[in-house]
Formats: sequence, C-alpha cells, structure tokens
Amino acid sequence: MRTSINKNGQVWPPNRLGYPPTKPPTIGLPDDMTITRTKPARRPQPEDRALLFSQPGLRRIGLVTTYPPTRCGVGKFSDSLVRKLRAVAPQIEIDIIRLIDERPAIKPASPAVLEIIPDLPIGIRSAARRLNRCDVVILQHEFGIYGADDGAAILDLVDKVERPSIAVLHTVLADPSDRQRRIIESLADRCVLVTLSESARKALVANYRVDSRSIEMIPHAAGWEPLPMNPTPRRRLITWGLLGPGKGIERVIQALPMLRHLTPKPLYRIVGRTHPAVAKASGHAYQHELERLVRDLGVEEMVEFLDTYLGDEELKRLVSASDVVVIPYDNSNQISSGVLTEAVAAGRPAVATRFPHAEELLGAGAGLTVPHDDQALAGAIESLLEDIDLYESCARAAAEHGRRLSWESSALTYARLARSLVERAAESESIDA
Repeated sequence: MRTSINKNGQVWPPNRLGYPPTKPPTIGLPDDMTITRTKPARRPQPEDRALLFSQPGLRRIGLVTTYPPTRCGVGKFSDSLVRKLRAVAPQIEIDIIRLIDERPAIKPASPAVLEIIPDLPIGIRSAARRLNRCDVVILQHEFGIYGADDGAAILDLVDKVERPSIAVLHTVLADPSDRQRRIIESLADRCVLVTLSESARKALVANYRVDSRSIEMIPHAAGWEPLPMNPTPRRRLITWGLLGPGKGIERVIQALPMLRHLTPKPLYRIVGRTHPAVAKASGHAYQHELERLVRDLGVEEMVEFLDTYLGDEELKRLVSASDVVVIPYDNSNQISSGVLTEAVAAGRPAVATRFPHAEELLGAGAGLTVPHDDQALAGAIESLLEDIDLYESCARAAAEHGRRLSWESSALTYARLARSLVERAAESESIDA
C-alpha cells in the first residue's frame, strides 16, 4: 500500500469520520465538591449494522494487545471489544497478537492468537507478517505492555505493518518524558489515534505535537445494564480492580473512622487481587499495608477484603449488593478508568478523587468528585449515604448516562472507523496506480 502526505506533512491517513468528547464531617456537600454537566454520547442507530454489513472490503482485523488469560485492564478491555465485534459483525475475522512478558507454559488454544514477547525482534517480525494479512490493525497502547524503554518496540512493529492502523491510547500523560512523547507523536504519524475520553483527547492536543484531525474519541464502554437501587439505609461501599500502589485505597480506609458514627456502620468491600506486575516486582506488600492500616485504625468490622479475581457475573452481583462505588485514585491526571465506566453503567453513584475522566463521566450528576483527601472522601460518602434525594438523583443520572456506554455501540464505532480506513486505503491506491 502506498502512502500519501497531507498538507501538514503527515503520513496518511488524515481524519476520516468527523466524530465530535478527625471530627465526623457534617452532612451535606462540601464547598469544593463539584457536579458539572457534559454532553451525552451518541447512541447506536438502527441503520448502523446494516451499513456495516453492506460494505465490502473489511474482512479481517488484526488486534495487538494484552489478552486473557493475562489479567489487566487492557486485556479485559480487548476481550470485551473482541466478543462484541464478533457479535455485531460476525463476517469479520479477528487475528489477535497477544503481548506477553515471558514464554507461556502452554500454546494458545486458538490459532487466531499469536503470542509474542515485544522485546524480541523475532516476535515483532512474526507479528508484522500476521498483521499484514489483515485489512486494518488496532493496537492497544499502554507504555508498560510493549517491553522495555517505555514500550518503544511498538514503533518497530508499526514500521513493519503495511496496513492502515489505529492506536487506542489507554494513557495520555500530561508531563511525558522525551521518549514517551516521541512514542506517541510517532504513533500519530503512522496511525489514527483513539482516546477513551474527551479529557484524554484534550490532553493529547495540548501536550503533544499531533494533528487533532488524526484523533477519534470513542468512549470507554461497559457491559452492564443499570441495576435497581437498594433500599435504605444504604451503607455498603465497594472498590474493585487489581491492587497496587496508586490506587488510593488507604485514603478510603483512613476516612472510615469519620463514618463510624453512622448507624448502622458502613461496610467497605475491597475486591481484587494484587496486579500481576506488582506481585512480580514486590509481592503483596501493598495489600499487607492496607490490612495493617485497617488493624491500626480499629476498623476491622467496617472492611472486607475479597482477595480474588471475579468473573463478570460474580462482580456484577457484588456491585448490585453495594450502594456507592469509591474510586480514590492517586493520579490526578488519569484519563480513563474502566471501573468508573462500569460503576456508571451499573447505575451506581460514585465518589471519586478528582481526575479528568472522573470529572467528565460524573459530570452529568452521576456522582461526586473530591480532592485527594480522606476528610473530603468521608464527607462525600456520608452525603450520598444519608441524603436520599442526592443519592437517588445521582443514581438516576448514572443510569441514564450508563445506557449510552454499551460495548455494542463501541464495537460498531470501531468497525465503522476500520471500514473507513480500508475504503480510503483503496481510494489512495487507485489514485496512485
């Protein structure tokens, strides 16, 4: 496939589709707690599937990603996307390049999955050969999944891929290192970039030399429907996901003594195992620190650890039995959170520390954002637990917005984007011929 240069000196493809984004606290909203409003996401239209099926040319998609049995957020995201793509567009074959960091004990169960170690040149060459048999390539990007040097091996791979490519950015750093900046800007020269939130798109344009026309925003999706509200008194809190430093869970534990006066006392469930990469580097030290903090503060009766990796249905049952989702991340620049997306999709009000995706997704009134402070967390949690009107308003807003976060809508959008790239590649080849 030949390439062309746009008027900004960038390698094809340009933008194609034009998609638009220790005293107990008193009851009530603190002054620095915010609720803002955002524009709703686009719902899938009835004609979307028909249009997808009626257009020839898109027969095979290559996907580069971590993938089950690897347990991580990117792997879960890709598994959900693949399942829904196969459901809405069964005529499209999907080849998966699974990124691993060491040789597996057994071979992949499916011939459609090729496992590579990104740091090994032979793996990059093997992946490129497989991907060049596809019509379009989707690369999931996190700096930590493509090997050493911030995952610079992804550039070796895209240099060898001769097909239109999409890079889905799960992290957009506001203050990247020189190497991290080079990787993202090089991907922008070679791929269409997809961000998972409008705040990520804005951060990308503000902090990197990229053409805004080469960026698409496809919101992070979730597979849950809104759940019915539980009866009062509402006292059950939950945080889930892989554990490790930066999750901020210690801040919630420190807030619990400020909620001890409530009757009955709240119960905080922490669901998840230590992240495999964290466990490999430092064992389960973070979880042990949390357990020690619970004992030191004397809140054992208010905390429950579920040290396991739950399937989707098991987790959904736990979330259904909970009242408020707490997302206390340390990172004030986080631009995407699968847990937050799932909480909103489930219709559960959330309390989150302030980071861009939280302010964006909770902006329709689906929850409260607060500073990175245990007293602010305690105040927000108490407000939702005690103020029935506030709770029900947030739950209704979450349910309304959550209905727009379906994986079906997301998969159709990725398929439309992929199809448009294939069509433009064909047009470019016919012009250059």
